[in-house]
Amino acid sequence: MRITTTHVLALVFAASVVAMPTPAAASAHITVVNVDGPNEGFNDPTPAAPVGGNPGTTKGQQRLIAFQFAADLWGASLDSNIDIQIQASFDPLGPNVLGAAAATFSIRNFNDLAAAGFPGGDANTNYHIALADKRAGADLLVAVNVPGINATTPEIVAQFSSDFDFYLGLDNNHGIKNDLVVVLLHEFGHGLGFSSFMSRVSGNTPGGVTDPFLNNTLDASTNTQFPALLAGTAADRLAAIQKVDQIVWTGANVAAAVPAVLVFGRPELDVPTIPSIDGTRYGTASFGPLIPATGITGTVVVAQDGVGVSTDACEPLTAASAAAVAGKIALVDRGTCTFTVKVKNAQNAGAIAVLVADNAADNPPAGLGGADPTITIPSVRILRATGDVLKAATTPVTLTIGLNQARRAGTDLGGRPQLYASTPIAPGSTLNHWDPIAFKNLLMEPSINGDLTHNLIPPFDTTLAEMHDMGWFTDANLDGKEDATVIVNGCDTRVENEFIGNGALLGDQARVWFGQCAATTSTAKSFETCVDDLAKAAHAAGIISGKQSSHVRQCAQATGNNKGS
Repeated sequence: MRITTTHVLALVFAASVVAMPTPAAASAHITVVNVDGPNEGFNDPTPAAPVGGNPGTTKGQQRLIAFQFAADLWGASLDSNIDIQIQASFDPLGPNVLGAAAATFSIRNFNDLAAAGFPGGDANTNYHIALADKRAGADLLVAVNVPGINATTPEIVAQFSSDFDFYLGLDNNHGIKNDLVVVLLHEFGHGLGFSSFMSRVSGNTPGGVTDPFLNNTLDASTNTQFPALLAGTAADRLAAIQKVDQIVWTGANVAAAVPAVLVFGRPELDVPTIPSIDGTRYGTASFGPLIPATGITGTVVVAQDGVGVSTDACEPLTAASAAAVAGKIALVDRGTCTFTVKVKNAQNAGAIAVLVADNAADNPPAGLGGADPTITIPSVRILRATGDVLKAATTPVTLTIGLNQARRAGTDLGGRPQLYASTPIAPGSTLNHWDPIAFKNLLMEPSINGDLTHNLIPPFDTTLAEMHDMGWFTDANLDGKEDATVIVNGCDTRVENEFIGNGALLGDQARVWFGQCAATTSTAKSFETCVDDLAKAAHAAGIISGKQSSHVRQCAQATGNNKGS
């Protein structure tokens, strides 16, 4: 048995998102431990008016309330009889870094410390400490008896940026600000299990052994599960995570969620006259309209602004270029100014869409971040190599910025969800996220998108499904055994915890319904009515059966959420 520290990941984000009602009492108890100094971070005394359901009256109070809100959302979704502590602080983290979090320790071969009846972990497998505690039914940070490690040692360490003006409300009204709650959900997800312990710098793992994340990861180009790569060289592993579109997740829970979450329409360029770039992918923008299902077809024209790097569209286009671009697809180069400035200048010149060619040889093309409600044309980012080919064309090129309706956005040819592989490797992002080409946008992509919700389950997201694949099994009565039936609010529905029509497990969906209704009602009767309405609507929509609906509603009536009448 061995315990090893892990690295905190510094992640780069783009935009942000939404919120949900306060959850019901958590099955996993997650506590935020404030380690900020006086007058900073959580202790910032700057007066603040309550906002978006956050009743705090200082900036520090509002931050702490948002933190606990996000922790409770995770707690309501997971089961563990061991408290999870998240050590948290606000610090200057530099440009574009909103936050970072990771498990403080990995641990393996801990079954001799597990409580009776609990499954423990697989041999020679590194587990996130919070997940290991859950599977052992014991506080392993106490059980290992290592000097300096005890019951007060946190399972997760998190830092968030004091440089950003986050939206601190809980109500989905974030506007153009970064929503702190969704950033927290993302980072807490890494600490709870959405990450591998394989170093993206050295290619090695603690002890040279696998982890549950790698156990669910496949190199589809060679049909090799990642644990098998541990027998090879570190160079082989580092090369594998650079195989764009080839690294996929094989867990059964996420596989069940994919049809309900990811939509058909993979972003691809349709350029039949240039086979070398035909079918290449592009990154979408967080501003402006979405690419329509039929795509956007037009002739590509390189935009010229006549100043400095004349093709970056950081200034209004010249009169001649504006005339050439009008009614066409403008090709501009990345750099110098924001994406929104480039696209707005092309829009003002009459372009119908914009291709932003990368100025670095990175693959895959990332999205375009920013916000400008006055932008009314779509824009996408393409590879530098793709831009070079278009610029070198000797005759006008007509292409379609399209959506391949034969493939779900974010899946490989086998329909399996893709993980983020990239060239070059981004140490804080590669492998430990979903591929950013996924759509619907997912919480655990490398960038935070503005259309996310605070839901962790299908049909909105795949994050909780990934946690189940990692080994966070449903155990509402905390006896160490996976629940055979759905237990919610302490009530056994007596129906199997199986996948339902929206891709979620019935138990996860029932918890969400009970949590929503607990947050929005004040009496037993109104709570019962709320759950009754949701379950009946799901039955009418074909998401759950009549039996499932009836039994969930009976549990709502039996528990009454401990409310008065």
